Amino acid sequence: ALCTAVEAHLTRKHSTAALSAMLCQRSGATRSLLLPFALSLSAVHNAAAFAPTTQARSFVRAAAPALASRAPLAFARPSLKGFKTVSMGLLDGLKKTLGGDLPQRGYDDLIPGTWSFEAGELALKGEVPKTDSKGNSLAMFGGGCFWGVELAFQRVPGVISTSVGYAQGGETAPPHPIYELVCTGMTGHTEVVCLTYNPKEVEYKDLCKLLFSRIDPSKKNQVGNDVGTQYRHGIYTYTEQQAKDAKEVMDEQIAEGRGPMFTELEDAQVFYPAEEYHQQYLEKGGRGGRGQSAAKMCTDPIRCYG
Repeated sequence: ALCTAVEAHLTRKHSTAALSAMLCQRSGATRSLLLPFALSLSAVHNAAAFAPTTQARSFVRAAAPALASRAPLAFARPSLKGFKTVSMGLLDGLKKTLGGDLPQRGYDDLIPGTWSFEAGELALKGEVPKTDSKGNSLAMFGGGCFWGVELAFQRVPGVISTSVGYAQGGETAPPHPIYELVCTGMTGHTEVVCLTYNPKEVEYKDLCKLLFSRIDPSKKNQVGNDVGTQYRHGIYTYTEQQAKDAKEVMDEQIAEGRGPMFTELEDAQVFYPAEEYHQQYLEKGGRGGRGQSAAKMCTDPIRCYG
């Protein structure tokens, strides 16, 4: 059964839920033995499958940040009904196996001077600012796999910089999560793009409308073929005005018949930038080594996985 579930995971990016459910049906002793093995396969597969062909592949992670006190082991947010029990059992098992700690991500791989690097420093402090260090406004969106939605926003005039990462896991979510753990769908985080922009050049409402042009808001925890809580879509706001504007855009979508609305509208939580090889992934070449244009106003079709 384990081999069958792992095979399903290796052939479909969103099949970890099936693997998790199978593990939960095993006895405690069996689960403690199988869980690290299954997640190790998942980690190796994800690192190999999604590392850009234009860069050397490495499974070595940056050292975990030195934290004065680590947040307690996190589970999915209570609003994710039917999910907390599964994630609790599996993450508890993994934590026990690892001796009390889940893998955490460092940010030494990020390039100094970039928004991602600055965001990493903010994440280590647990801060959620309203602007970047240069005074540019911030916006954060969940739109499924973050590669494609990032490129879409890169092309918008007025968008200054973008960074992909993980957010919205809740107060008890594991801090500084690594990609492989988020991919299991058990941490409560969702893949997001956090961007800086000039509100004099692009309106926040237009950024929200771009998100809705790329998702089906009536699909819960799904964008395209990507399924799971880690691919849920949402608008995560930094100011009251952003929340007001986002709500108006969402109401317009519902009025146009695009309901029921499963797109989240929440205050932005700490943004954890993803590993450097994910940043501007499609512009760099993606899995196929064919870079896609991030030029402003470019209308070329976006190939998320090709």
